[in-house]
Amino acid sequence: MDPLSVSASIIAVLQLSSEVVKYISAAAGATEERRRLREAVRACENILQKLKDESDDSEEGKAWSETIKALEAPDAPLGRLSVVLRKVDAKLQPKKGIMKALAVLKWPFNEREITEIFATIEREKSLLELALTKDAQTLIREIKRTSKENTRQLVS
Repeated sequence: MDPLSVSASIIAVLQLSSEVVKYISAAAGATEERRRLREAVRACENILQKLKDESDDSEEGKAWSETIKALEAPDAPLGRLSVVLRKVDAKLQPKKGIMKALAVLKWPFNEREITEIFATIEREKSLLELALTKDAQTLIREIKRTSKENTRQLVS
């Protein structure tokens, strides 16, 4: 697998997570939830950076290639993490006009949404951490096991 394409998919999610952290930091209200969400996204960023470094430095060929393919597959951690981050990004992006004044006064997530966001981020983070162990077979089994639940939560 081309190391450049591997890095590109990881970099795309890293850039999105960085933007989300910026918006979380600027949001008003729900101080504890904002802090927890920012920490969860930053923890993913840390793991993504390690994965990028591993893929850039890897000389393991096939074993690492299988792991990355598992992360990039449809319904896999990189894609699902990207979906949840885009969801957060869309709700936190600065608004214009009257919507801006209203948005500053209220945290845009209800309790159910934020609980699902945390759960999704934590599951994807666990799978990304598993990828760092370079155990492709276990990673693929876990991705398949969690795929249905993660996808259900992302669609709702």
